[in-house]
Amino acid sequence: MGSEAIAIALSSALVGAAAGGLGALLMALISWGSQLGWGHAVTAGFPTTAPMAIRLTLPLLAGLAIGWLRRRGAAPLPELHTTLEELHEQGAVKIQPRGSHLLLGLLALLGGGSLGPEALLSRALAEWSLGLSRWRWLKAMPWKAACAISGGLGLFGLPLIGGVALAERPERPLPSGIWRWLPGLTSGIAGFAVFQGFSRFGVGEQGVPYTWPADGQQLLVHLLWALVLGAVGGGLGLLFISWRRWSTTLLSRWQQGPMAKAMLGASVLSAMAVLMPLTLFSGEQQITPLLRGELEISGLTMVVIGLFKLLVCGLCLSCGWIGGLFFPLIFSAAAIAQGLALCWPDVIPAQVAVSTMASAIQSAVLGQALLPLLITAGVLKGHAMAGVMLGSVMGLGVRQITLAAKTA
Repeated sequence: MGSEAIAIALSSALVGAAAGGLGALLMALISWGSQLGWGHAVTAGFPTTAPMAIRLTLPLLAGLAIGWLRRRGAAPLPELHTTLEELHEQGAVKIQPRGSHLLLGLLALLGGGSLGPEALLSRALAEWSLGLSRWRWLKAMPWKAACAISGGLGLFGLPLIGGVALAERPERPLPSGIWRWLPGLTSGIAGFAVFQGFSRFGVGEQGVPYTWPADGQQLLVHLLWALVLGAVGGGLGLLFISWRRWSTTLLSRWQQGPMAKAMLGASVLSAMAVLMPLTLFSGEQQITPLLRGELEISGLTMVVIGLFKLLVCGLCLSCGWIGGLFFPLIFSAAAIAQGLALCWPDVIPAQVAVSTMASAIQSAVLGQALLPLLITAGVLKGHAMAGVMLGSVMGLGVRQITLAAKTA
């Protein structure tokens, strides 16, 4: 048993490290393409400085290409949770390498879609690892696709993400047994190490360590606001779910083809690129300047941007612009929380507000508590962990209470 565990850990680390390197290349390609089309300001986390014609044209061209590929029968890029479900239920049987997945995912991201890269990254790594299975030295390695995904997710900031993402499910929130955790955990650590993640963690997203409350009264205030804003974040998560479901149903009733849907999403993105450019892209790069106050926008404007970010992300997914939703959700919650703190600076503690709402919105959407906690900790680099933990629990609680009330 011990030798088997060591063999699994070593092979998982090998696959995870290789996946981390491949993920780095893919992320570099996305960054290069975004900078080429939208300008250097976007990759630095600021609104695009591209000419007006480029802002209007790029989403429309990407939408045209997405619609054309879908009309010709290209399978849509599966979301991250779909890829994980396929690994849970059928192992690697259902995952087949398709070049259209990579192309559609790149078009959605480079076209300005309000989407994260994790869906494209996870699917690409899973398919690439299975494509390499014909190599003799890889055939004996277990969990190849799962370990590749874990190694890729590890680069986003926390090695535990890989293990939990493959083991935790809504109906099984806290998996038991080392065999469910070991491959993903080991490969996640390897992918994390490739990006020198250990040197970045703990500093805090705003560049300074989180300052704990100085006395009992301040601690109580932070606790109360974490509970309140955790419930608000949970409500935002349910709003996102309802909006995505409603928009998908409405488009289905209109009986529009993939081209019309893709161009609808492109038209909205073109308008947002002019009116509210911070609603575009994943939000991963924008979080840091947002929280540091470098964007120089008012608190009310931040709240509006956060709400529109949710709407645009949900519409992109409904229109066939498929990508990840973790980063858009986190950015949206961070913008709303930071905006509320700016509107009432002497009342709402900004650090607690951001971390609490960022984890709560994910818990409400995913129906899980542990994975959102780890993702938020990774993205915010360990900032205000107390708020992250409370928000994760509150978001899940809001979801469960709401679902129970609907079924009663």
